Amino acid sequence: MKHRQQLVPRRKPQPSAPPARRAEYPTPQERERIIEQRDELMLQAIGVLVSTSESTRSQHIEQLMQEYGPQEVALALDKFQKGTAGRDLLTDKPVLYREYRRAFARFGGQRRFLSRPEQEDLGVEYMKLAATRQFKSPGLFIGLPSQSEREWQDLLLHDQRNWDNLFPPDTPPRPANWNSPPAGVYAEPAKILLEWGWDLDNDRIARQAQNTAKWRPTIPELARMALDEGLLEGWPGEPASWAPYHALRMLGHLRAHEQAGPLLALLDRQNDWLSDQLIPVWAQMGLKAAPVLWGYLGDLSRPPKQRGLVLGGLEKLAEAFPDERMEIINELIERLQAAPVDDAKMNAYMVFVLNRMGATQAKAVIEAAFEHGKIDPKIMDKESVDFNW
Repeated sequence: MKHRQQLVPRRKPQPSAPPARRAEYPTPQERERIIEQRDELMLQAIGVLVSTSESTRSQHIEQLMQEYGPQEVALALDKFQKGTAGRDLLTDKPVLYREYRRAFARFGGQRRFLSRPEQEDLGVEYMKLAATRQFKSPGLFIGLPSQSEREWQDLLLHDQRNWDNLFPPDTPPRPANWNSPPAGVYAEPAKILLEWGWDLDNDRIARQAQNTAKWRPTIPELARMALDEGLLEGWPGEPASWAPYHALRMLGHLRAHEQAGPLLALLDRQNDWLSDQLIPVWAQMGLKAAPVLWGYLGDLSRPPKQRGLVLGGLEKLAEAFPDERMEIINELIERLQAAPVDDAKMNAYMVFVLNRMGATQAKAVIEAAFEHGKIDPKIMDKESVDFNW
């Protein structure tokens, strides 16, 4: 994003607090005005957060509050923080598709539902159009979007994902021609997860899991639910299609390490919207899940992106079990040292994780890997490694 020096908008914005009552929503015209103002504010807020020093940041934030109001600035900052949380190089694709899927479940209406490849391709094209418009425009305002950009933005539910409190619910009806495998049949208590829907409340799952006498006997059924293609490929507007998420997180809270291997099947799905959640689940399962992860990591027949996500699980285990941290780091260093040149993408993911773990003892091995062309620079370049070189 181009750095914007100007912090004051050209048009002085009008107050645009969300409706006082949840059941009340702005008119389409008013909603468009509010979204335009919030998008301008977000652009400036991001510029403040990423381009200003800590010593001057509060001054810039105060200026934004004077222009837009404290409530709007707080909302923009919260959206930015939530938008970046839980998303990184290893997990970005399933996270983004789940966010789209959730927005569709709430606001999809009569829109066409996109597969993950469709959503990714359309998202890339949309971002290209938006970036071109932004960089061609002088000053703060970036001009009006084209008709194609508007249509793609609507299909991707861009505004609904950012500003959901401005839109009335519009649950999409299941099309008559929607095809998905038949879902399994589940008994109590697992059956209740079919009713929880798109509200992915991990606190609710944790509270339920505290009753281990109730839930531990259901572990095989929960594992079956987490891998149920009829649910994973189910219609997003129907609550049952979200049960695999709740079942997977429940398995983590129940520390069902014996399911670590079978759950790896989630990595193979084309329309994957769930695999990133394996990372915290593996950490909850504990060190007994580690052998399965090391085995998958070493399987060169597996795609690098999927093995990269397993790396994230090992990183999370090192964080959850500090006494094992050095052993995990040393094993990663040994594997990077022995890694072949033609596994450059996976090697780049290893450098990414070692860098994020602050593994300064990996410096010599990482330097050698770059020198021998073992690292894909499109994923990780040498300048991005921060080991106090």
